[in-house]
Amino acid sequence: MNIWYIHPYAGSPKHGMSFRPYYLAKHFNELGHNATVISSLYHHLCSIPAVKPGVGVVEGVNYFFQKAIPYEGNGVKRLLNMLSFGLGLFSRTFREFSKSQKPDVIIASTAHPFHLLAAKYYAKKYGAKLILEVRDIWPLSLQELVGISKRHPLSIIINWFQRFGYKHCDHCVSLLANAEEFFLKEGLEKHSFSYISNGIELTSEQIAEEIPEVLESNIKNAIQGFDTVIGYTGALGIPNNLMPLINAAEHLKKHNVGILLVGDGIQKRELEARVNELHLDNVVFFGRVPKSDVAHVIKYCDALFINAMPKKLYKFGISPNKIFDYMMHDKVVFNGIKSPGNPLEEANCEITFPANDSLALSQEILHFHNNKNAYEVSSSKFVKEHHTYKQLAKKYISLMEALVK
Repeated sequence: MNIWYIHPYAGSPKHGMSFRPYYLAKHFNELGHNATVISSLYHHLCSIPAVKPGVGVVEGVNYFFQKAIPYEGNGVKRLLNMLSFGLGLFSRTFREFSKSQKPDVIIASTAHPFHLLAAKYYAKKYGAKLILEVRDIWPLSLQELVGISKRHPLSIIINWFQRFGYKHCDHCVSLLANAEEFFLKEGLEKHSFSYISNGIELTSEQIAEEIPEVLESNIKNAIQGFDTVIGYTGALGIPNNLMPLINAAEHLKKHNVGILLVGDGIQKRELEARVNELHLDNVVFFGRVPKSDVAHVIKYCDALFINAMPKKLYKFGISPNKIFDYMMHDKVVFNGIKSPGNPLEEANCEITFPANDSLALSQEILHFHNNKNAYEVSSSKFVKEHHTYKQLAKKYISLMEALVK
């Protein structure tokens, strides 16, 4: 099969996110198919050196880079970037590409939905099957996480594009396990839904045999003296809801339990100010480390942490990549996101707590601290069986083969 994977924010392992299109395309190719990732020439998650518009090869995978308006931040230019990407897929250059690489299947992934008209146009033109891939539910994510009104023009426009996708796709794949009922209400046909989760690429994300000496020394210095270390890796931002963990640390400082925060973000100063206000000496800000070194940091933690602001949105499912990094190390994860049937729950490796209840969180951590030997998990086996990109690609190919029959 000739497969187009349209994802406006696609990246690659060496050059930045998003990784899912790259890894799935790579494994589609290894399974005997021909996949091309179609992405924006410019976006904020990835920077590929010397990239040019049109066809290219990135780390062994075929790409088509569509011109789009550059931007910084979340202003008007970012919206123009999205719109120009979608419109650009009707350009002469892309039409010429489409003639030379006629698709059998088009996967249109909605990092934003403004390319769905083009995806449907080419699917109809070439008799291809259109798969709508949904990670974030637009515009619901904007409404709940950013606070944009349902009546805001941006909400209305995005909602129209997203509903167009539900109504006109041949099948909908979502990274959200519980989203089918919502999609059906938005216009998706019955029996047109599949859950294909996020995943992990074992060949590049496993722990290397040797940890860099400087990193090892810095980690050991950071956590020395703690009997139990609760770790967090990733963005220190408002959506990650880390303040309850800081507040919980106040209840844990007498018990030799340390909190290790690895990463950076817009809320870092506020979190540091709270640590100073509470005079906490058991919270360590480690700063950013390369993705290839995150696994080494996780290894030194006794358990990990994930959280979000409590929103109804999460009832549809969660798909952060970091949970698979955590699970690959057979670590208990303190999870404040209420999302039934999530991978942590399925692998029986989560300890849940109310998202904003720092006292309840501290009590759960203290119970873990006093009973660590009773918490043995084998989540890495679960990930290898169900959540590697190789396994996900096989699942995707089976779906595509059934559609094109």
